[in-house]
Amino acid sequence: MAPSILRAALAAALVGAAASFSSSCPPRRRALAIALFSADDDGGIEDFETERMNIVRKLQESYYREAPDGNVVSEELDSAESSAAAYFDASTGKICNLPLWRVGWVETPGRRNCLNVHEMQYTHMFEKILSQSDSSDEPLYFGHLYLPGGSKAVKSGEERYQLKTWREELADENRFDNYSSSKTLNSPDVSTPRVDRSAVIGCLMEITDYRRLEDGRLMIFVQALERFVVDEIVDTKPYSVANVQILLDSEELPWKRSGKKEVDENFCKYLRGKAVAASFYYHSYEFDRPKLPLAEDAEDYLTNEGVPWLKISKMLPFAHYSTDDVCLDAANEKSAHVDDSMFSMSESEDESGTSFAGGELPLEQELWNGGILWDPQPLASDILLRRSQDLTCDELETLLWLALDDFCRATGFTLPEEIRCLLPPEMDYLEIETDRYLSSNYPKIRRQRRLSYLAPALIENLEIPMKGMRQVWLSTPSTKARLLGALERYDYLNNRMIGQFE
Repeated sequence: MAPSILRAALAAALVGAAASFSSSCPPRRRALAIALFSADDDGGIEDFETERMNIVRKLQESYYREAPDGNVVSEELDSAESSAAAYFDASTGKICNLPLWRVGWVETPGRRNCLNVHEMQYTHMFEKILSQSDSSDEPLYFGHLYLPGGSKAVKSGEERYQLKTWREELADENRFDNYSSSKTLNSPDVSTPRVDRSAVIGCLMEITDYRRLEDGRLMIFVQALERFVVDEIVDTKPYSVANVQILLDSEELPWKRSGKKEVDENFCKYLRGKAVAASFYYHSYEFDRPKLPLAEDAEDYLTNEGVPWLKISKMLPFAHYSTDDVCLDAANEKSAHVDDSMFSMSESEDESGTSFAGGELPLEQELWNGGILWDPQPLASDILLRRSQDLTCDELETLLWLALDDFCRATGFTLPEEIRCLLPPEMDYLEIETDRYLSSNYPKIRRQRRLSYLAPALIENLEIPMKGMRQVWLSTPSTKARLLGALERYDYLNNRMIGQFE
């Protein structure tokens, strides 16, 4: 077929697609479409492919343009609510209008990834997010939410794969029908939970860099910051958008730290917002926001051969800490203000004789009672003693590092520097060596939280007791429970290796 005929066919297809978006295509876009197809007819199939992609890019530039208020104009596909940029509400600790990337794997805080975006609805979603970066210095957020089977599951129409809020999930009487567990002949005493339904707890992601590929795909460099629970659904087409509540670990909740037990949601929601806002202040130190390892003169649109896959792989899978700890003073000051607010509210309650008990349960308690948050399942009976000892986070951290040291000596494995830097300075007697220790101004509970996610990630592909656990770690309500679950699994592996050597 001649290039001129191919161009005519392409023009018809694109114009037809544009017409399906809206019955009244804006005049500016109609004029652009006519101008795009007035090219000469000379050239072969390679020239046609190049021209085709140039047309697509110009259409994208026209479509993903910004209005004066900073929002992206894409009226034909999206509602006004979903077109608004995601933003952090510091008063509640929520991310509003958060676009959701619903895929068949799980991310956990502290990880880094390079996404290959090729599905139509998600290319559209990320193009909208990226178009906001030109006029704002605000972080580019999206939500990563587990959906078994990815987009195919949504197309099946099954109710269990539909996006739900945590309230709708609790009201679903059939949700536990989709829970199961797996065992192997090698580990008959250990079961690993399986959940075949859309999750309501996900991970807040930040885009640090991106590149478009010549074939239309997007390469998005991201890192995982915090976990969240879906609170309100804003939109579901062409992709999902939700208001989500950031979930902190129990050790970071002000009323938990103070030991106050009789509280309700009215008391907690104000303090939760302040605590989440304080948590976000630490991100500048906890994540170094890297760029893709591309040459300065790299093309705007990369070929597949031009992508430095090996260099990118060396930057994965864990996020690095920044070397600049200046932000920690402000972050620690914010955290101290949260504790002051907790004290003031408790004093006011005592003086007035009023009580913050008796109302709605705190959100975290609702999620725990309903089985949305849960502790990792215990392993073999010979290490259940750990759970009866009621160990503190400090004690569990020490024991986990000892177990990591035993594991590395037995296997010859060297921990990545992103984990070695979490080693407490007072444990320098271990054989684990690190190039740096984290700042003395960095709270140890946040160091322990990071370790509780990264330590189990090292062994998640070894065997069934370790595989398929990411959603479990994400759904664990406390750093303490996560450290304990990781310690049990390292003890389990170390004991098995010792048994093989005897």
